[in-house]
Amino acid sequence: MSAETSVPDELAPEIEQAPARRACVVLLGGRRFAVDVMDAREVVVLDTTTAVPGAPAAVIGVMNLRGSVLPIVEARPLLGLPVGAGTGRALVLADGERRAAILIERVLGLSTFADVRPPREDDAGGLAVGEIADDDGGRATLLDARAVLTALRRPWAPAPGGS
Repeated sequence: MSAETSVPDELAPEIEQAPARRACVVLLGGRRFAVDVMDAREVVVLDTTTAVPGAPAAVIGVMNLRGSVLPIVEARPLLGLPVGAGTGRALVLADGERRAAILIERVLGLSTFADVRPPREDDAGGLAVGEIADDDGGRATLLDARAVLTALRRPWAPAPGGS
């Protein structure tokens, strides 16, 4: 008789799997894009925006969001997409204290994902983490929110050697 005994399946410890991540899936330039919910704060309706004189072309304006000034930006050109008609909605992205709302065409929903495929070389102007399969069976380009926010700030960065 062996000292080893088998443990019934219902008593065996469960193998820990990485929890599925969630993404907010939106439509930009007619394409599906996703942002990890850890980087997406909310979708806002653009009631009143204020133009910012001298701001880079990507900055549509600013709005008051619960007492904070929030820049509203057009990210489609950064992603290699044509600028379309506005819908009055924007997705608020955050990276630490940096926040901005990017104009979107439509929210498609929240989706869970586990795997991220590598991005295509020309995909999203280098701002994509990769591609995910969403809950609807469609594919969406997963954006790197930190990279998007950094790219949006680039026009304000001082020129090298400048003051």
